[in-house]
Amino acid sequence: MSTRYRLIELLADGQFRSGEWLGRQLGISRAAVWKHMRVFSDFGLDIHAVPGQGYRLFTPFQPLSADLIRSPLSASVSSRLDSLEVLREIDSTSEYLKRTRSQHKASGFRACVAERQSSGRGRRGRRWVSPYGTNLYLSLAMQLSKASLRSGGLSLAAAVAVLRALQDCEIADLGVKWPNDIFYQERKIAGILLDLSGESSGPFFVVLGIGINLKMPESAAREIDQPWADLSQCGVKVDRNHLAGTILEALVQAIDTFGEKGLEAFIDEWNEFDLLSGRAVELHYDKQPMITGIARGIDANGAILIEKNGVTSRFNAGEVSVRVA
Repeated sequence: MSTRYRLIELLADGQFRSGEWLGRQLGISRAAVWKHMRVFSDFGLDIHAVPGQGYRLFTPFQPLSADLIRSPLSASVSSRLDSLEVLREIDSTSEYLKRTRSQHKASGFRACVAERQSSGRGRRGRRWVSPYGTNLYLSLAMQLSKASLRSGGLSLAAAVAVLRALQDCEIADLGVKWPNDIFYQERKIAGILLDLSGESSGPFFVVLGIGINLKMPESAAREIDQPWADLSQCGVKVDRNHLAGTILEALVQAIDTFGEKGLEAFIDEWNEFDLLSGRAVELHYDKQPMITGIARGIDANGAILIEKNGVTSRFNAGEVSVRVA
């Protein structure tokens, strides 16, 4: 681990540490400690420096640990997770798994988590704000047959799985927004990005990227251009490693169920938590006129149904984004 990341983890508990003490732990000078502190704002970290007391992180965090993440996993899921990598910093956890696809086995799963993403992505090319240490950035890669994907709607099934994992952590007031976002009290708290590649005949290499806000620093929050929430606002203390393991467990189980039964196995739960159904919405195409109508749930393939002037039409996730009117 580099000196910079060791320094961050020495401050992870949020307690004041003097520059002299930090320098001794790292074998560097106080001046070198100060130089590192100057660049931490680029990581989305809020550092407080107080004369006579030293430095502290305004938002403490629990460093990610592969052993702690694996702890909640059942024996069956753990045995199928071929690798779980903890990265300090990466452009994108999903891009990393795609670049290292050659390491993937025909069966099983690969996962990675990161403390920070420098180029985290959301749907339709939007940036996912990914400051160091305070949120969860997780991607899961697998190989799926064409038959297992035939029904469509895998990203919606993944959203239901993430919702289940958050509910297992006693978080309430959650909902899903088509196609795969998780909301807390009408504000976005988690998002899912599905990457699929392969020949038309299959099999397909699938990467699910999950981003969940746990404790968004104020400096990073200024970069978010939509209503958002984080788990610290839910009144429940969440262990980041335990949450990562709980999500992996839920995702693997959901993917197995999806392969056997398709989206049908998840539609009832989706409908129960659907935030758009029955509401006036706007659909936006790239460089196309906006469409307005009433959301009428989803079809068997995960397309959203929109009613306008008594006519109901279906729209696929890759084509549009949808907002409450």
